[in-house]
Amino acid sequence: MNKGIQHLAKRCAVGITMIAMVLAGAVNAQQVKPLQQPQLVEHQIGAGGASTIFSFFNTCPESPDGSTIAYVRCKKEPSGRDHFAPAELWVCNRHLKQHHKVIAIAGTAAHNGVEAQWIDNKRIAFFDSGKVRLVDIHTGKDLLKKALQADGLGHQPHQGKILYNIYTDDGRGAQGIYELDCNTQQSRLVLSIKDCAKVTLPAYLQQKDIDSLKYWRTLHSQYSPDGKRIAFRLDIGSSERSQLLGICNADGSGLKIMNKALHFFWYNNTSIVGHLQVDKNGKRPEVKEKRYTLTRWDLDGNILEEEMTPPGNHLAMSPDRQHFVSETFYKTNPVVVQLYTIGHPEATVTIARFDPYDITWNRRFHVNPAFSRDGKRIYLSHPLNNKYNGTFYYEIK
Repeated sequence: MNKGIQHLAKRCAVGITMIAMVLAGAVNAQQVKPLQQPQLVEHQIGAGGASTIFSFFNTCPESPDGSTIAYVRCKKEPSGRDHFAPAELWVCNRHLKQHHKVIAIAGTAAHNGVEAQWIDNKRIAFFDSGKVRLVDIHTGKDLLKKALQADGLGHQPHQGKILYNIYTDDGRGAQGIYELDCNTQQSRLVLSIKDCAKVTLPAYLQQKDIDSLKYWRTLHSQYSPDGKRIAFRLDIGSSERSQLLGICNADGSGLKIMNKALHFFWYNNTSIVGHLQVDKNGKRPEVKEKRYTLTRWDLDGNILEEEMTPPGNHLAMSPDRQHFVSETFYKTNPVVVQLYTIGHPEATVTIARFDPYDITWNRRFHVNPAFSRDGKRIYLSHPLNNKYNGTFYYEIK
């Protein structure tokens, strides 16, 4: 080994050790020294020659036991969130061995892929060109006995149940949020758009912000950790001001509608976390330094914690809720993905830095980070080159 390689190896070891110390809580403000772009080992999941995709941000691609990784491999290249292209669902083991195709997919989008989510260690639910599918990864068999039409899935299952959404009233069912029990295969309407229209909207909205009900839609539906509540995005118009946050009980009762973070998910059973987009008055925060910073709200929209990290975009949260990953805002170049330790701003670590080409922002293969089940890995997407998107993980402990 020559001296240059030896030096690089030492730098990699130092960088990885520092990250482990940060995540273990072993580094305090006095001990931490600025990290000069630590050399992290990047592991590619899925071969080149085609784009690969995971799922929503903060949606782990690992099976619940952490032994298997799921990803989508494109047969033709998709673009955006409304252009679907043929693809395949693939899995491999945790050590990136035993890659194999599970089943063909009629159409995947670039944005969030097929919204894949693990029901248990052998079943995966995903969205395929207007249909909900449930597949056995060992046999490749479709498990749903009848077709279930939808416009998109929720983010996470809960005790064998998943959420899905219907956007338009066109004979498939009422517009709103539905729940599918993957064990009984029974589905039910949780909350309709008509239910949403009965609830008081934020006072800052003007008439021009509110379209007719046929254009309202629910999306990004998410169970609380205990499954007792559901949070979701409610679009009531085409403007950014018209994107709201809804929170209801699992039976659809107790609905509240308020201002929404840029991207969001449950921090715990009683609070929501995301990047601050507008205040309760519907306006950008007057203090520019607060805009798009990580913030936590209670279920009435009151801020509990603010400026938890610098500005960010898509985000993921570690299982212990102490560490977050996010990337720089839309249209930035280079895209910089960073790991934050809450309460330790000096311990921020750059995970990846790359040219988005046309792929990340225009074709909408977003970074969509996620932590592993044990919190020891970060999964994300970034371009392989100017043609294909890739999927990767980084060991962080």
